Amino acid sequence: MIFKQFNFDGCLSYVIACERERKGVIIDPSHEMDPFLGFVASHGLTVTHIIDTHTHVDHVSLAPELADRLMAKTVMNRNTPAQRELGAKVTDLFGIEKVLAENAGKRIDLYLGDGDGLRIGDITLQAMETKGHTRDHMAILAGDRIFTGDVLIIGQCGRTDLPGGSSRDMHESLFGRIMPLSDDLIVYPAHDYKGNINSSLGYEKVNNVCLKTERTVEEFETFLKGLFPPLDATTGKLQCGLSTMEPAPAGELGSLMKSFCISMEAFLSTPHEETVIQPEELLQKVTRKQRLFLVDVREPKELEQTGFIEGAVNIPVREVAMRIGEFPKDLDTPVVVYCASGHRSSHAAVYLRAYGYRNTRNLEYGMHGWQDRNYPLTKWA
Repeated sequence: MIFKQFNFDGCLSYVIACERERKGVIIDPSHEMDPFLGFVASHGLTVTHIIDTHTHVDHVSLAPELADRLMAKTVMNRNTPAQRELGAKVTDLFGIEKVLAENAGKRIDLYLGDGDGLRIGDITLQAMETKGHTRDHMAILAGDRIFTGDVLIIGQCGRTDLPGGSSRDMHESLFGRIMPLSDDLIVYPAHDYKGNINSSLGYEKVNNVCLKTERTVEEFETFLKGLFPPLDATTGKLQCGLSTMEPAPAGELGSLMKSFCISMEAFLSTPHEETVIQPEELLQKVTRKQRLFLVDVREPKELEQTGFIEGAVNIPVREVAMRIGEFPKDLDTPVVVYCASGHRSSHAAVYLRAYGYRNTRNLEYGMHGWQDRNYPLTKWA
């Protein structure tokens, strides 16, 4: 996958494309056309669709203008006409009405409903309706990534006091739709004001102030009322996810999260062969008892059923951060992680690299590949 994130003063936009067919889409474009046009041209891409995850209130969408230049189709949610009707009723709301009016005039070539998909070469994009910030909000699932728009921002959620917003809808979107998704999904929001690049859904479930505490709908409504400043207190610049809560204190956790984001981005852009170890090479290292810290990140019951590679330590992926003290003190130690298929362990590898274990690799094909080759396994006594 070809991937690029653009940051325009806290507004995040994306290009994702199929590397084989060089076809791609742009998500939530704003501010300037030249960066998008330059990236598309330099990578020889054909952009087929330009997607807005929702009707924006803090900036004017560039979707139609880019679509005209790139001969692409503009895409929004099926509820956008209803959202625009709500926006048309706003006459005086700190300048928001001007942005809404301009966005309401933007053409839409294709509407997506919940579960509708787009096929872009080898990439399948799927729309997930996630109301709350606006009535026409949708997240976009693409493989191991989710583009969350303003429904889920790193550390919090989007405002619900804008036209079409609803705290009740936000509660359903977060707890009924987002929370059941895989922890392994990489989260790419439409806004971030603190310098983050991305997050993982598993991290957000544990640390996001809007997700980590289970609340009733009524409790959630009360909580959100105290989370965001009143619209008239935004000092002339609306931020769709600005929180009144104190930021996390600077220190090890904050630095680690920033490092995790950077490490994840680097991991995704690094040639695949440099981040993995082939089963044949690992077998050789295990047989020769070479220096290696081998970690099985599956659940204990999985090890009981299938066995595990000799010398492996079992630290489930959800416990890696909490049990980092069990890893070697020497950060140069070669580390290999594995799970059933290689998916869960890839996230463990990213975390460990962020922590400082830069000589960390993920077992290609995981246990499936190891077993397919009839390589030896051991079991607990």
